[in-house]
Amino acid sequence: MAQHDKTALVTGASRGIGRATAAALARAGAHVLVHYGRSEREAVYVVSEIETKGGLANAISADLGTPNGAALLAKQALSIVGDRLDVLVLNAGISKAARIADYTVEDFDNLFATNVRSPFFLVQQLLPVLGERSNIVLVSSATARTVGASPVWKTLRSLPTPLPKEQLRLWSNTGPPFSGRAAYA
Repeated sequence: MAQHDKTALVTGASRGIGRATAAALARAGAHVLVHYGRSEREAVYVVSEIETKGGLANAISADLGTPNGAALLAKQALSIVGDRLDVLVLNAGISKAARIADYTVEDFDNLFATNVRSPFFLVQQLLPVLGERSNIVLVSSATARTVGASPVWKTLRSLPTPLPKEQLRLWSNTGPPFSGRAAYA
């Protein structure tokens, strides 16, 4: 059985990068809080996988697009981890596969609320339990996948200091380097 001397909260941990991050933290011995917005079944499965391998995990839910979503998530996390959170992975995010011309004010507000407002206020709410040695990781992957290559190529090519053609080709085929893995600690 793994020793659980670290605590971690991973937002958007029911699938994708968040799921893989939660599993990796559990393998490293952390007690992992698996946050989900709407994918309860997937989150419960992630917790089950972690526990089957001797890890410790809890599934917790909050809609981060709502005004009180970050506070609700922080309250649930604090009730489980107590007075210390060692790792906060801000992975939850949404996107809309649409042209800019097709976005509504409501679409923009929902994107902003989930992707910008909620991480800010979640950190604010968790500051009392984030110590000097705690790590905050911000993951960004939605934008890199929803921006079309052609407009990006044209914009980058027109910059005052153009990027080398090799870099532009790489970006147009794969997205910006490290897309999906932007970490700030």
